[in-house]
Amino acid sequence: MSNTRRERLMEIQKREQLKGMLINKFKLKYGNKPELSRFIDNEVGRFLANDRLTEGNLKNLDSKIGKEADNRDKKSQILDDRKSQRSQSAYSQGRVSRRSAGGLSAQALSALNGQNDKMSQAGDARSRVSRRSGASQGRPAYAASIYSS
Repeated sequence: MSNTRRERLMEIQKREQLKGMLINKFKLKYGNKPELSRFIDNEVGRFLANDRLTEGNLKNLDSKIGKEADNRDKKSQILDDRKSQRSQSAYSQGRVSRRSAGGLSAQALSALNGQNDKMSQAGDARSRVSRRSGASQGRPAYAASIYSS
């Protein structure tokens, strides 16, 4: 192998080591979340392909990744809050709908039936009285109550 080729391979190897080191440092600093990890990989690769390796450029890369990490954290917090609000809303709606969907208990149902029976019997007694008074005179039941007074 020629010296120039060997030097070129050594430079590529050093760049790859530097790339791996930068990626690991940023992931340790900002977290190793899958989406952020992809962003860090892409930005470090873009940085090494396009920019010169200077302290200022490294600081710019660090601030760019830091801003992106903050933005993603804020977005995930907002989404978590929305999910929490939805689940709380669904829980409270679920409580109401479970109560109404379940219907009346057996005890409440029998009490309601008893009340209906009493009202029905009272209504039957009133209609018998009004039928007697109105039927004998050939008037409707409501008219019998008017004429009987």
